Amino acid sequence: MKVKRYIADNYQEAMRMIKTEMGSNAVILQQNSYKDKGIRGLFQKKKVEVLAAVEENKINKDDLFYKDIYEIKSLLMTLKKDVKQEEKNISTTDFLVGKGVNENLANILTEGIENISDNNMELLQKRIINFIGTPRKINFSNDKKRIIFIGPTGVGKTTTIAKIASNLILKENKKVLLITADIFRIAGAEQLKIYGDILGVPVKVVNNIFDLHKLNNELDMYDIVLVDTAGRSHNDERKMHELKTFLQYSSCDEIYLCLSAATKDSDIKNIVKSYDFINDYNLIFTKLDETDNYSVILNSIFYSKKPLSYITNGQIVPDDISIADRRLIAQNILKGN
Repeated sequence: MKVKRYIADNYQEAMRMIKTEMGSNAVILQQNSYKDKGIRGLFQKKKVEVLAAVEENKINKDDLFYKDIYEIKSLLMTLKKDVKQEEKNISTTDFLVGKGVNENLANILTEGIENISDNNMELLQKRIINFIGTPRKINFSNDKKRIIFIGPTGVGKTTTIAKIASNLILKENKKVLLITADIFRIAGAEQLKIYGDILGVPVKVVNNIFDLHKLNNELDMYDIVLVDTAGRSHNDERKMHELKTFLQYSSCDEIYLCLSAATKDSDIKNIVKSYDFINDYNLIFTKLDETDNYSVILNSIFYSKKPLSYITNGQIVPDDISIADRRLIAQNILKGN
């Protein structure tokens, strides 16, 4: 135990000294007032003498707890101020670029919006929504319709077709035929056949455009024909040329390009460019559940100048597919503000 005598002009001053040196756990053992003896003491005021003690190495946990809380709170407040100040100092264009939006597109979206504020973020969200445009659904204006789905390998194209087929059957009461032209991947054809058995719809396999034309009379018996093509790398010129020929002579009514939302922007730009030979198609984005940044969707619309249609966010058939929610996409890109 540590014991020490404190002398001060008054009791309050003595207690301050004790608390500063010994902490709040100090115990007062004795206190009294006195003057120095002899002539010297005649001209002095009375002083206070306090004898205090404290157990050595004993720490007041409560004091430390509140001290730590205060320090953490102060640190968070400082960091928050720094972040807000940093955001105010960057331009809205840099802000969007930092979120993954293409720089040229960011310049267009932020024209006239210089700084970051709540009002400007609302305006920016509206601009993104307007830029995306109204998502396109499958058009049922024609009595018969052939729809072809294209896209890179591994984007979930076959599962997406199964989801669309399910909704056409269950919600639109359409008579559906499934066709697979994915002759390069045996598992792809088998997967579509499994979905066909579950949905109770026929599945046909074609090896080329000639096989497709042989089915013309049979195709006319169905309201909707959904054609699954083989996934192709945008770097494989031969297979891309085969796809071009297939599309050219397929007499299709609509084309849907399936892309993964988890694809890098640099790759998505090259993929979209490789489909420049198609005049008109719609965009479907899959695997939204595998990424927390939807900026690639915005960039793809900018690169392709093509409309957005459906989005998927899981593997469950017929669920996990919906018409693209423009507000959700915009909010995701601007999240944290």
